[in-house]
Amino acid sequence: MAHHLRRQIREAVASAVTGLTTTGSRVFQSRLYPLAETDLPCLLLRTQSESSESVSLPAPRLLQRTLRLHVTAVARAVDDLDDTLDLICQEVEAALAMPCAALGGVAKLITLSGTEIDLRGESEQPIGQADMAFDVVYMAAENAPDVAY
Repeated sequence: MAHHLRRQIREAVASAVTGLTTTGSRVFQSRLYPLAETDLPCLLLRTQSESSESVSLPAPRLLQRTLRLHVTAVARAVDDLDDTLDLICQEVEAALAMPCAALGGVAKLITLSGTEIDLRGESEQPIGQADMAFDVVYMAAENAPDVAY
């Protein structure tokens, strides 16, 4: 049995954003531990919520699911922190704007639904985050959440 499609989507997104110019290989999925200085700048990926609706009858029904996936850019800089975060967002948005084939065929559509930016100056160097929320639409039978339709 393959992994749940949510995990497959996270892994496909991680693959699509690994190697970007600014963040390189510093891409972490579902990370809960503090970041070290050597981890920055980086991307943090997590799935937050999912809604679904039935699009077929009879059972087992086909469900259209919309997954809320967050890609959070984290950077530390003395000058132009907001510019650095904007650059990372630009790179991520371009990488995920490719056809969904870039996500290994597991998703039908991925759309940026919003971005929230947070800048903090409590440490020696300001640290900031840009949290990009993406809606990822995919289809799966209710009895096979590991197989994309």
